[in-house]
Amino acid sequence: MKFKIGDIFAVIYFLAYTCLVVFFPWKYFDSSLNLSLQSQGIHWVGFSTDGLKNFGSVVGQYPYISGFLKVGLLATFGEMIKVRGKTGSWKTPGLFLKFIVWGVYGMLFTIAFAIFGKGIASLMTINHATGAPSPVWPFHFSNKTVQTIFQGFSTSLWANLIFCFPMMLSHEYWNTCINKKRFLGGGEFLEGIDKHVWGSYLLKSIVIFWIPAHTITFSLPANYQVLMSAYLSLALGFILTIKPKKKAE
Repeated sequence: MKFKIGDIFAVIYFLAYTCLVVFFPWKYFDSSLNLSLQSQGIHWVGFSTDGLKNFGSVVGQYPYISGFLKVGLLATFGEMIKVRGKTGSWKTPGLFLKFIVWGVYGMLFTIAFAIFGKGIASLMTINHATGAPSPVWPFHFSNKTVQTIFQGFSTSLWANLIFCFPMMLSHEYWNTCINKKRFLGGGEFLEGIDKHVWGSYLLKSIVIFWIPAHTITFSLPANYQVLMSAYLSLALGFILTIKPKKKAE
């Protein structure tokens, strides 16, 4: 693959996005907690080493808007990486519509992550009256770090088994509609997909890559989970550029 000037801009975009998050210059203030503030809301505080904390405060107050932007901006970039890997060009058809679709999925991730995160957490709590763990998912560790990691793994396991593949397949449907510039029927869509990729390769990627990767995601504080998932969407872009070899019949 030949080097192109667009590759430089792609690296700059990724680094600029990351620096903006790490040194996030806005923060949400609640005037009810600080009477010296004239108004509550987002205020410019300047770039600083407290950027991640500032970022978390804004995400906590505006989960859907931030979910839309985080996933929309990064996952669309992953889409462009996929196109770059397959065609050698950064030119991505229907780019704006794909950004909108990814943004909507970012809002969906916000809901789904909360459902799985809080659901698994509730199943792993100790009954304070009896001292016994939940009989539904009876795993509990006294070591806080081990408990956090295992809870992250448990959340990732069930989220990926239940949510991941349908999400990827439904997103592929909308991507195909955008590329073909029309709505497709379910039968037409399923006939056009690569059965080896969707029937084997991506299912294996859930076990080999996504469950371990999202174990890290769900071990993070809730306000940073969708952001981590958005960064992992870049990995999905790379994964989808790989053309798995079909087994000889």
